[in-house]
Amino acid sequence: MKILIATDCYKFNTGGITASVMALCAGLRRGGHEVKVISPSDCRRSFCDGDDYYIGSVPAFYYPGMRCAVSVNDAFIKELEAWQPDIIHVQTEGSAYRISKRIKKHCNIPIVMTCHTDYAHFLFGRFKALPLVKTIMCGVGKIIYRHADKVIVPSQKASNFHFLRSRKESLTVIPNGIELEKYRKTLPTAEKHLLRQALGIGDKTRVIVSVSRLSKEKNIRELIEFLPSLLNKLPDVKLVIVGDGPSKSQLEKQAKKLNLNNIIFTGRVAAEEVWRYYSIGDMFASASTFEVHSMSYLEALAQWLPLLCRADDALNGVLEHNYNGMIYHLQEEFSDFAYKILSDDGLRKNMGQKSLEKAEEFSSDAFADSIMNLYKDAIWEKRKS
Repeated sequence: MKILIATDCYKFNTGGITASVMALCAGLRRGGHEVKVISPSDCRRSFCDGDDYYIGSVPAFYYPGMRCAVSVNDAFIKELEAWQPDIIHVQTEGSAYRISKRIKKHCNIPIVMTCHTDYAHFLFGRFKALPLVKTIMCGVGKIIYRHADKVIVPSQKASNFHFLRSRKESLTVIPNGIELEKYRKTLPTAEKHLLRQALGIGDKTRVIVSVSRLSKEKNIRELIEFLPSLLNKLPDVKLVIVGDGPSKSQLEKQAKKLNLNNIIFTGRVAAEEVWRYYSIGDMFASASTFEVHSMSYLEALAQWLPLLCRADDALNGVLEHNYNGMIYHLQEEFSDFAYKILSDDGLRKNMGQKSLEKAEEFSSDAFADSIMNLYKDAIWEKRKS
């Protein structure tokens, strides 16, 4: 099958959507399918790199670090139309979607869309449950997804988003997949020692790892705020925050204000190197309630780390309390659970093994197989109509 993946988040935007797209492409290609990707470039120029097509773009006004493709008449778009894909899978709702609608019309093929983001939470925060906000989001979703033949959501949590209510009949839950071979690796002891040394971490120091885009919705402020309560019980702990983003300077100021020397900001780390930072950790932590189906959770599982996460429906099927980690609601629970995991070697290793077993459920091949079944349904229904 010829499959076109359209996304505004790809190799120039490291993050969960990019990781999900790359895992899907890898699984589909191993299955013998021909896959091409179209995405905004990192400059005004369009270019092609193998099966990756980058359309000239400008900075997007709606989100820091994102870019928006300028033209829907680019020569590379016409080349993809001539290629005649069998289906288009749209991963984001920005300029890549706009381009996809043109290709859909030209080739008369179905569009499948994946919703990766809780836009009501992103735009309205704690006010998203207000009746007026729900009404607005229902209307917005009806407009955005009206061209999609099928809609995928990565979790049951996402299936309940109000802005997807108009698509309930065409909605399918398919959890994200991960390229396990990229993360299920062991860092040699000598290399682990050198990396910890470079970060100023002693060999006996316990390490909490948090990997995400440093933005307000990820709630990293809470991890920093709650850390002192853990340090009162277990002083020799470091929190390693891996990633970059618009909130980085604010988070650094927060740590400085709290006089916390136990926090390390690595800045941006190349996607192919992130696994090394998981490997020096003893536990993964997240305070986000913004996630739909976080790739960083899956990456941490593949690195056999116990998870400590704030309670959220996105954890269903990923984290089971007291099995492969713990779920907290309050600051006291955060410090108690973190202490319990970090101070008990046997418990930590057992939970880590359970994490590794759980990661197997999210392999890129299983992910691609589930998506492929949906593609076949969409194509069959399009031809029947």
